[in-house]
Amino acid sequence: MSQATGEEIAGSMDRVARITISLAAFMLILLIAAPFTFDTDSSGYLASYVIYSLFLTSLGVIIGVSLTWLNDPRRKPKPESRSLETTSSMFSEDQQKVVEALSSNGNSMWQAELVRDTGFTDSKASRLLSRMESEGHIRRIRDGMGKRVELKEVEF
Repeated sequence: MSQATGEEIAGSMDRVARITISLAAFMLILLIAAPFTFDTDSSGYLASYVIYSLFLTSLGVIIGVSLTWLNDPRRKPKPESRSLETTSSMFSEDQQKVVEALSSNGNSMWQAELVRDTGFTDSKASRLLSRMESEGHIRRIRDGMGKRVELKEVEF
């Protein structure tokens, strides 16, 4: 037996909520139209009025719960994460060298090793890494006398 994912369950619950709203709206129209179609005697007027009021109230609650379910902001789909290949066109040539060096070393390496592998000068590497860090592509962690550079996972 296969297990349903959260998206499948949410999709089926959306369908249930929409059907419930449709049926409740149909019943509301019938309830509004019903008093005008039947002649009632005055003896059962109070009982029918109470039942009619309770039914309208319950329909209002059902419609409210269904609309709340459908418009819940926590149910919005989460953004998909994008891979490094799709973002590579956004990097400059120097940034691409840094990303490739980090990717080939497990997404983390010392800044001094990165300078040596890319062939940049210390100042150029520092400026480039500062810019990449401010843009959110990497994270630099001070560790003793050096800095560890880590490639962040990029998400939409």
